[in-house]
Amino acid sequence: MQVRVLKRRECGAGWATDLLLPRCLTWPEVEKLAKEMGGTCRCFQGQLVWLDLPAGRITASLRLPRLTMRLYDAAVEAQILSSLQQLVKSGDPGIQGS
Repeated sequence: MQVRVLKRRECGAGWATDLLLPRCLTWPEVEKLAKEMGGTCRCFQGQLVWLDLPAGRITASLRLPRLTMRLYDAAVEAQILSSLQQLVKSGDPGIQGS
């Protein structure tokens, strides 16, 4: 299963994009994504995460396979989508053969 875009809407000077992932992200994966994108991450009550990036913010849950990107740069959005696809594939052996 691929990372799917559920909804994309205008949000201030950029776009908010809701994604459905094939599985939930883990905290180490969130940290890796933040590091790759030059941002920082924080967690609230062990399930809600924020990734503060130079080009915007990502909010996600560690318990639900959904996240929302609020970004101001289409190139960064494409890079994040690609990174997310690689993360979910590398973490789930059943997906790697797809």
